[in-house]
Amino acid sequence: MFDFDINFIAFFLSGVLAFIIGVLWYHPKVLGTRWMEVRGVENEDIKPSPLPFIASFFLWTLAACFYAFLAFFLGIDNAAGYFCLSCLLWVAFSMPPTMMGALYTGYPFEAVAIDTSYQLAGYYAFALVHIIFLYI
Repeated sequence: MFDFDINFIAFFLSGVLAFIIGVLWYHPKVLGTRWMEVRGVENEDIKPSPLPFIASFFLWTLAACFYAFLAFFLGIDNAAGYFCLSCLLWVAFSMPPTMMGALYTGYPFEAVAIDTSYQLAGYYAFALVHIIFLYI
């Protein structure tokens, strides 16, 4: 059996940070207003619900857990390795399905750019937290 040495605090904090980035990213004063404009959504069309926040928090934490597992499994132990892992995961598994879905559904390209760049920022948050934990 494998002996996993995963820093649970690091993966939890990286999930929290990615979630917080999303709250800021889609804030109306950052990219939220533009995102709604290109999607053709009005503020009145949005029904406030805690579900998207709860689901996003859970899913970012889950992704952070798998990120920590992959980093451990691949033996990543430096900043360059963590940032490369973030980029590779985004290029291979996050951005392509989002782009393909947009092509089939007609989702506006600018909204896709906002969404996928947020995903990359989340992966970079994972890397940043793990790098910080390398040095503390």
